[in-house]
Amino acid sequence: MNANKKPNRYQNTSHQTLLADKTKDIAAHDLSMNKNLLSPSGLEIPATERMQTLGAFDWKHTINETYFDLDVSFRQPNKFSGFLQHAKLLEIGVSHYHANTVHYNRGRQSSGYIDDSILITFPMTGDVRFTQKGRQLTSQPGQFFIELSSLPYEFYHLQQVSLYVIKVPLALLSPQMGTIERQFARSLSIDEGAGRLLVFQIRQILELIQQYRLAALEVKILEQQLLNLIVLTLSAPKEVMMSTSSSIQSVHLKRIEHYVSLNLASSDLNPKTVAAACHISARYLHKLFSDLPYTFSDWVKELRLKQANHILKTKSYVTIYEVSHRVGYGDQGYFSRIYKQHFGYTPRDTPSTGTGTGTGTGTG
Repeated sequence: MNANKKPNRYQNTSHQTLLADKTKDIAAHDLSMNKNLLSPSGLEIPATERMQTLGAFDWKHTINETYFDLDVSFRQPNKFSGFLQHAKLLEIGVSHYHANTVHYNRGRQSSGYIDDSILITFPMTGDVRFTQKGRQLTSQPGQFFIELSSLPYEFYHLQQVSLYVIKVPLALLSPQMGTIERQFARSLSIDEGAGRLLVFQIRQILELIQQYRLAALEVKILEQQLLNLIVLTLSAPKEVMMSTSSSIQSVHLKRIEHYVSLNLASSDLNPKTVAAACHISARYLHKLFSDLPYTFSDWVKELRLKQANHILKTKSYVTIYEVSHRVGYGDQGYFSRIYKQHFGYTPRDTPSTGTGTGTGTGTG
């Protein structure tokens, strides 16, 4: 690594790094917890330097800038204090979060803003409560859980906590989507797979970016190493590896996904038709989706709209009517209406990537 000890230019790539006053007893507690989590490896993580405390007003702004839109409330706003050390690499963000009692609500996304990402949260000290899509959990030190950005959720802690948080675009994790969707909002152990190494890597990245001026290549290498550990951690949690039924379900879901992707232009993608094509019953198809954060119909709609968005962005079409039919909608008016509800702009106003050959002159 470059040994020039100067504030890192990547430290503030998209969000300013915001730090708070970390007292000696908190630092000692975190250090003790980290030693326990990494034992028996003998790896030791140094305590973080002193940081500037944030009050309730600045905390709300900081949280929304770092992650995404959240309603933030406090039991005692005048007594709130916390810090958030955040580093954005290229696409992945890592954070060290410390705060007393606070409550977050993630509402439904506004139609003009789509953030397809997940948060992976690791409590270091204290317990946190989380609810999403009817699932409720309490996560403790030694565990982690996955939050989906696309769905409403509630997140709070009733005492002082210290957390590590990773924000990852879903586009980087497409091979792990099945596991992510089955395991969201469930407490998973960091003692399985690469979980402990991932915790260690988060801390090391924050320390490096805090202390050194990193070159672009170094940042890229750090992000790739982090992504590799995330994939290893998410790809084989204990519950999935020990469940034969989970692997069978994954095979069926892959078959369903393949069939639907090849037949998006069909207006007849209903559960009965798809189940028959995949040699399963409609009842079993619904059972497969009962563990996922959406229904079969919602999933097909999402795939259709994303495909339409891709076609429109690349300008590989002649008319909007053609696009609606290519993704299975015979009614152009209905297609345009739900498209705008989902993306926040009409089909005709979809921003272009400039890579297509079509004229894209149709109305929407």
